[in-house]
Amino acid sequence: MMTTLAQTKLPRRQCLVAFAAGSAALLPLPGMAAPRRVLFDRAAYDRYVRFMNASDPKVVDFYADDIKFVMNIRGKAEVSNFYARQRPYVRETLDVLFFCSDATGAAAEVHSKLRCIKDCDDTTIFGRPLKAGEVQRTHGFLLYVLNDRGLIAEIKAPPPEILQPWRIEAA
Repeated sequence: MMTTLAQTKLPRRQCLVAFAAGSAALLPLPGMAAPRRVLFDRAAYDRYVRFMNASDPKVVDFYADDIKFVMNIRGKAEVSNFYARQRPYVRETLDVLFFCSDATGAAAEVHSKLRCIKDCDDTTIFGRPLKAGEVQRTHGFLLYVLNDRGLIAEIKAPPPEILQPWRIEAA
């Protein structure tokens, strides 16, 4: 059975004070910013990984114009150039083991597989020549710093653990 305020027989003034106090608890305290909405949540990260795994150039849409990328690559245009240089030679596949995020950043634990799809003699891309069919598998941790718009402003990562060095592997 529900009891209304009128049925409690409390003085009207006491009821209004109680209501006002309860309502005030729902408001942010002065000087405290309301939490920012998480724009780079798991669903957004899954879209990012799908673009990455498909070698889709739209992956850079997740990056701020002035992104600080791993390997000392700076700026969205330079990241695009980096991917454009390696895309003809390898397919990278990320498998997400763990992901968490808030309004200011995200962290992920991933397994990565790089498969060489075309011989590459340019040692500036991968540090050594590669032959079609070579595969490398790694385990790594990625930290993403987000800007106010939820775009990736910086990607930080320790060197990945090599689970399998480059070797020929059947497709």
